[in-house]
Order: sequence, then C-alpha cells, then structure tokens
Amino acid sequence: MNICIRQIGVACLLYLFSGGTVQAQTAFNIKFGLETWALKDEIDLSGESTHPGQMIGFDVFVEDNRFLFVPGFQYHRISLANEDNSFSLDFDDPHHAHYFMIPLTFGYKVFAASLIELAILGGGEVSFFYDIDENDLGLEDNMFYGVSTNLTGSVHATIFSLLTAEVKYHYALQPIIKIRDDSKLRGWTLAVGLKF
Repeated sequence: MNICIRQIGVACLLYLFSGGTVQAQTAFNIKFGLETWALKDEIDLSGESTHPGQMIGFDVFVEDNRFLFVPGFQYHRISLANEDNSFSLDFDDPHHAHYFMIPLTFGYKVFAASLIELAILGGGEVSFFYDIDENDLGLEDNMFYGVSTNLTGSVHATIFSLLTAEVKYHYALQPIIKIRDDSKLRGWTLAVGLKF
C-alpha cells in the first residue's frame, strides 16, 4: 500500500478540524526561522560541524486550559557544506538539502499574562527529504534516506497575543546519509511568527 505525503497531511488536517478540536481553542501560527545543524559523524571525526539553514512553515495550536497539542508542517533547507556561520540568511549558496518536516508536539503553558505567554513543548518530528542541490561534495539524492525521525523540545513565547518567538532543539534518531551510519542531525532553530 502506497501512502504519500499529501495523504498524511490531509489526514492530519482532517483530524485537527474534526471533533477533537471542538471543545478546545485553536490558533494558527505562520513562522520563519534560522537554523544551525551538526552531523554527529562530522563532530566525531573533526570536532566541528556547522550547517546553517532556513525554514518556513506553520503550526496549529490546540489549547485546552494550559495543555497544548501543536502539530505543524514546515519546509526546511540546510547547507550540505560545513560552514563558518552558525545561523545564516545566505540564499545564494547552491548546495542545500531540501526537506519537509511534520512536528507533533505536546506542551504546557507555564506562564500566562496579558502581554506574554510562555510554553514548553516536546515530542517527535518526521522529516521527508525530497531534493539535493548540485554540489561539489559528491552527494546525490539517492544517497539520502527519504524519511527520518527526530525528538524535539522547544520554548515558545507569544507576545501581545499576535507575535511568536521560539527556540527549538532537534535530536535525530536515525542517520540521513545511507553510507554514513552516524550521520545523525542535531540542531537548533530560532523562529519568529504571527499567530491568529
């Protein structure tokens, strides 16, 4: 049985807007972020691994009192080259891996005031790699696993009930490059967004 990314996305959206969300408040958060990633095998070999990237996507916040369920859908791209800059907005470099990520996180609102709310979130993520830019590193599309999973944790702030800021840590459970058994990504995302 073949299940495509589109079918998974449609199923998640149907669940979100079904009876499970009737008694809870929902909010939509569009966000953009900068990332820095490291590959475990590069750190073990050379002591250094820095792969900057960018992301854009959305989260759906389902709130019931102080408890949160936050699924989302995001597009990410990370540099394949080991670079000097941890966080970068350089869109000209032609050597990126492109992938989609579906986070499914749960959390608790630890602080709520009229101007700011703080929440702690944690859960899992599924990544779907779909394209690799031409590069001088000898990496090709068929060298990457199509699907991988991560654990994630984040601190999320909502300011004035409209602006959001987030610091998120990702911890890969599986390698992403088939010929490198320890090519597990670890990384940070700093994101800002609009919540409505």
